[in-house]
Amino acid sequence: MSRSFHFSVLGGAEEIGANCTYLSFGGTGIIIDAGLHPKERDLRAFPPLDSIKYQDIDALLITHAHTDHIGGMPFLLKQHPYIGMHTTALTRDIASVMLKNTVTLIRDQIELSKEMQDAISLYDKSIIEYISTVFETHAYQESFEIYGKRSQYPVECTFHDAGHIPGSAGAMLEWNGLSVFHTGDMCLHDQWLIPKATFPKRHVDVMFCECTNGAEESHPTKEQIMKECAQFINEISNANGSILIPCFALGKTQETLIMLHELQRKGMIPHLPIYSGGMSKTISSVFDRYCYTSPRMNPGFEISDIAIHPMPYEELSKAPFFSTPSIVLASSGMMHPQTTSHKLAMQWMQKPSFGILFNGWQEPDSPGYALSNSELGTPFLFSGHRIERKCAVKKVRMSAHARKRDILSLIQEIRPKTLVLIHGETASCEAIASETMDMFDGEVRIILPSQGENYDVDGKRISS
Repeated sequence: MSRSFHFSVLGGAEEIGANCTYLSFGGTGIIIDAGLHPKERDLRAFPPLDSIKYQDIDALLITHAHTDHIGGMPFLLKQHPYIGMHTTALTRDIASVMLKNTVTLIRDQIELSKEMQDAISLYDKSIIEYISTVFETHAYQESFEIYGKRSQYPVECTFHDAGHIPGSAGAMLEWNGLSVFHTGDMCLHDQWLIPKATFPKRHVDVMFCECTNGAEESHPTKEQIMKECAQFINEISNANGSILIPCFALGKTQETLIMLHELQRKGMIPHLPIYSGGMSKTISSVFDRYCYTSPRMNPGFEISDIAIHPMPYEELSKAPFFSTPSIVLASSGMMHPQTTSHKLAMQWMQKPSFGILFNGWQEPDSPGYALSNSELGTPFLFSGHRIERKCAVKKVRMSAHARKRDILSLIQEIRPKTLVLIHGETASCEAIASETMDMFDGEVRIILPSQGENYDVDGKRISS
């Protein structure tokens, strides 16, 4: 039985890239996620589907709606237009918003060679609207079956709340006595908007585990994060300045808004005007529609209950927050060129009484990384511009991914026979691998997969 199972990690092998995993259960082919690589600007931005072109592909499971997990969907569907598509209802609705934004992202940031023009021919808004209508949606812990063309046994699938962003899911797949669990992106501690993951506590044959924070030994608590943010906000506002927070539109903006609301409610910061808008407003309204049916720290609480001023996009340079102490949440989180956070940062940096608060991950080659690691009064390169910042900068780690100790605890609870470590840089995957080996004294097979390589249930490479 187990000899009939094999898998290939097409994206997310020792990196956080175009996340995509292929599983074959006796010929029934299932793809989990189809992401867009955040760094690549040619065909390498998409999952390398050529490595599975001779395999059966029957279904696509989407764990959540971040671009590095869904941005390659139209590229996949161009080659496999008839596969079944499964996710949660909330992820389906958010994916529709995110994929429309991906159209702009690709056309603006990816070099359009002839190959790329062909590859993105399905990145059309009308087709993306159609994609959102063909998803089959499933509630957490509701099982459904996937039938392949060549296997006599269906694959039974179940989504479990992954606690990463609203609608996110880990996937349990069972077939002919074999059990496989894929965590997706997960958070194993409570956030401000949503609670931690609720994964099944049971042994499995194969576990695919994300390792984003695997190399980080310590993580601040929610209380520590709130205290640090409050101190910085108070320092800047007391000096009659405003605070800019570059935020990802999906997840980070909403969690930050809830945190700011809590800080104000507890009297830890003054009731400053809060500005936000754009795609994050649309996403927040989708979240609000599910405030009773999707897991929440405070069921029924709507983000729209927070007093939020619309972002004055048409007149950013003359916006009220340049004259009145305010808090501004703007995308992109990494301050990529042409985004609102990038445009505002160019002005913000010239104001000594102002401050920029970074609370999300910064890619080392992003403008946000350069700014967050710059020194006051020392010139540095910001998107090709040599700039000397005068404003204050604060970095706070506010991660929606599982902490290292929690990842190890989850592995210990599930105790898989084979552990596949994905969605993490090499150092992160190796750190989790090393401590897992010590924890189980070599009893668990651990795989750090190579992209596109084919493996059997025991983690041995096999020919395609």
